Amino acid sequence: MKTLHMDQTVYEVTKKYPELIGIIASWGFPQIRNSYLRRVIGSKFTIREAIAELRLNKAKIIQSLKSHGFNIVE
Repeated sequence: MKTLHMDQTVYEVTKKYPELIGIIASWGFPQIRNSYLRRVIGSKFTIREAIAELRLNKAKIIQSLKSHGFNIVE
């Protein structure tokens, strides 16, 4: 199983698990598909911060990640 820590940066997790790019884009953050923006912006935000910044439902996001085979460590 793939493990994600909520305090990892978006850049770290998308580098480790490239399939997350499409998943995160589907949350309303299509800029994540741009490699430059992913590196620059994604290195400043953790998964937790990105969820808060985008005003997403944390429980739904965690469920979505779990349905894609990720183990979430809060």
